[in-house]
Amino acid sequence: TITMKLAILAFVAFCSCLSLATNIPAQVHVALAGSDANGNSNRLAVSWNTVNQTPTSTVKYGIVSGQYTEVATGSSSAYYETFNHHVVLNALAPATSYFYVVGDDVEGWSKEFTVKSAPTSDLRENWSFLIYGDLGVINGDPTKDYINTHKDGLELIWHAGDAGYADDSFLHKGCVTKFCYEETYDEYMVNIEPWASKIPYMVTPGNHEADCHDPACLTDRTRREKLSNFTAYNHRFRMPSPESGGVLNMHYSFNYGNVHFISIDAETGFPGAAEETKYVLPCGGFGDQLAWLEADLIKANADRTVRPWIFAAGHHPMYQGSSIDKNFQAAMEELFYKYGVDVYFAGHVHQYERNLPVYQGVPEKDYLNPVATTHLLIGGAGNDEMHHIKLDRSKDPAPQGPKDNDEMGPWTVVMDMDDHVGIGKVTVVNDSTLTFEYIRTMTGEVFDTMTLTRDHSQYGAKKY
Repeated sequence: TITMKLAILAFVAFCSCLSLATNIPAQVHVALAGSDANGNSNRLAVSWNTVNQTPTSTVKYGIVSGQYTEVATGSSSAYYETFNHHVVLNALAPATSYFYVVGDDVEGWSKEFTVKSAPTSDLRENWSFLIYGDLGVINGDPTKDYINTHKDGLELIWHAGDAGYADDSFLHKGCVTKFCYEETYDEYMVNIEPWASKIPYMVTPGNHEADCHDPACLTDRTRREKLSNFTAYNHRFRMPSPESGGVLNMHYSFNYGNVHFISIDAETGFPGAAEETKYVLPCGGFGDQLAWLEADLIKANADRTVRPWIFAAGHHPMYQGSSIDKNFQAAMEELFYKYGVDVYFAGHVHQYERNLPVYQGVPEKDYLNPVATTHLLIGGAGNDEMHHIKLDRSKDPAPQGPKDNDEMGPWTVVMDMDDHVGIGKVTVVNDSTLTFEYIRTMTGEVFDTMTLTRDHSQYGAKKY
């Protein structure tokens, strides 16, 4: 009958609209992805999430708003239920603003976003990036708001592990008996989209990326298997491991301006690492990071006249308070020292700590042309394990965070404890000088500053 046909057409139209509504791209974020023949980062990976699979994963982009003269396609995959899309753009003009949309002709397109491509190594003076660890959905608003307000003055953001705290979700309000792992991860990615879609957002693995260990996962074999061994983390992000010889999003490197950046797996990537074989569930098996690291450092030193600065970041600190992570030290400190790594940034412990340049437990006297690596801990960006943050929020129960060693070591200069929320800002002044600021993001107060100078000429000339 005509009535039945109209009903069928209406149902089909409803289903089509429902599909479009659920497959509109969300959680858009960008990362650096590859370099030109001179080592200058010249590509970007654009990533997003949809509820269902779409026919294609496509980015349309151009240098004029609404005029998308370039098209790139990629792939999508689902590690649990929803689909994560990753597309690497074609070679981009340096330091150029691009307008882009992501999605698919059939299922729909996102709103328009903007992003600036990376500069060449000619960017050598007065540029800044943020560095921090341990930012979650709960207690993270001051930092997320601060970044969103100041994003236009930044070149990139480097997150040293523990993004979102999805594995703590079962302790959040309303999630004690409910499976909230994916929902929490999604919420975090939506929260950071305003700036992660505009500035390269580079991540390193932390222990809170390792697995889902809430009751809803531990009692369900399918969830245990699908959400273990950094699976969600390695599917949601697309770091430049293929271009730098790394493994997944666990360890990789990239260049930006006059700096070489190295993201380290401090969870599983060396003998005796904290999660070398197991967190709550088994993990590990991401290749020989130490051999890769030395090869990467040798290559970086060959280009030291072009990119004199070398920074490394990983989740766990090597030096914290009066303690030394002996396994970490045995694995990497000699490499840092031999190849002149300027600064190592860490998180994990939910506080700020500035240390002197230090090697084998012996600190140098100041930051004026030291030989050893300077160690900075910025692990309190805001998360549910920071119990005493004064925020207007519901009092969610939270687990006990990592035990802080409050006793200052001979290398310790400054600590900021008591659950202050803070991040680090590095400004590369020139080829031999940088400034570092520790910013309490609830107030915008610059709590601590440091200037580091380094003569890099001794490294590039070495024959390793």
